[in-house]
Amino acid sequence: MKTKVYLFDAKGYNRQLDLSEVNLEKINENQLIWINILGREREAIEKAVDAIGLKNVPVESILNISERPKIDTFENFYRFFIVSVKTGKNGNVKRLPIDFLIGKNYVISVHNEEIPYFKEFSELEEGETHIGELDAESFVASLLDLHIVSYFFALEKLEEEVDKLDSRVLETEIEADVFLAEMVELRKSVSNLRRWFLPHRDVFYALSRPDFHWIAQSDSAEHFKMLNQHFENAVDAIESSRDTVLSLFALYATKSSRMMNVFIQRLTFITLLVGALGAVAGVWGMNFEVEYFKSAEYGFWLTIGGMTLVALSLTVLAKFKRWI
Repeated sequence: MKTKVYLFDAKGYNRQLDLSEVNLEKINENQLIWINILGREREAIEKAVDAIGLKNVPVESILNISERPKIDTFENFYRFFIVSVKTGKNGNVKRLPIDFLIGKNYVISVHNEEIPYFKEFSELEEGETHIGELDAESFVASLLDLHIVSYFFALEKLEEEVDKLDSRVLETEIEADVFLAEMVELRKSVSNLRRWFLPHRDVFYALSRPDFHWIAQSDSAEHFKMLNQHFENAVDAIESSRDTVLSLFALYATKSSRMMNVFIQRLTFITLLVGALGAVAGVWGMNFEVEYFKSAEYGFWLTIGGMTLVALSLTVLAKFKRWI
C-alpha cells in the first residue's frame, strides 16, 4: 500500500508532501492537493480523509468495489466510482476500478493497481507544470478524459489483434477450432469493454447536469460537456469494434465456402476423369473378338499409355481453363 500526496501550484512550484503536512486551511485558490492511494486499505483511506477533514465518507463502499460506476454527493464533497482498463501482453483487457473523493481544492483517488494515465500527473520531477491553475473539477475532468482514452487505447490493441487474425484467415488455412477459440477471446474482450464502459453514462451525465452544483459553481462546466461528447464517441467506437470482430466470422465463412467450392470442383473433375477412363477400359474389356487385339503385340500397354495420355491432356486443359 502506498499513499502519495502532491501539491500543485499555479506558479509551477509542485512538490510531494507527507500526509501529515496536509492542511487545507493553508491551500489557496491557486493550489490543488491530490492524495493518491494505491491499495484499498481502511487505515490508509481513513488517514487521508482525516487529513482533509471529511465526515461521513462511505469507506465501506470504497473498500467493497462496486461493479457499476456511480456518483454520490455529500455536504462538502462528492464521490464517484469508475472502471478504467488496460491491455495486458496477451491482449486481454483488465478492469482498473478507481474511487474519487472531490471537494474544494482537493482530490482523493483510491485504486488497487497502478493507473497508467496517472503517471502523467504524478511524475513531477520531469518539469514544472501548471496543474495548480486548475480547480478540483477541471483536474478531475482531465483525468476522466484520460480515462476515456484508456478505452480507446484498449480498442486500438483489440483492432490490432483483429487485423492479425484477419490476415491469417486470408493468407493461411487456419483450423476451424483455432479460429473459433480466438474469435471467442476477441468477442469476450469487446463485450467486456462495452459492459464496463456503457454504465459510465450515469457518472458523465450527472457531472454535466446544470443541477450538479459542484460543477455549476466552477469554471469547468464546458469541460464536462465536452467529456460527454468524448464519451459518446467512445461508445460509437466500441460498437464499431464489436461489428468488426463479428465481421471476421463472415470473412472466415466466405473463405471456407470458397475452399469448399474449389474442393468440389477438383472432386468433380477427378470423378469425370476416372469415369472417362473407366468407360474406355469397359469398352476394351467387352467379351467379343476385335481384330485389334489379335494384331497388336503390345495392346495392353498401348491402351494404358493412351489412357494416361488422355488423362494428362484433360488435366492440362482443366488447369488452363482454371477448372481445378
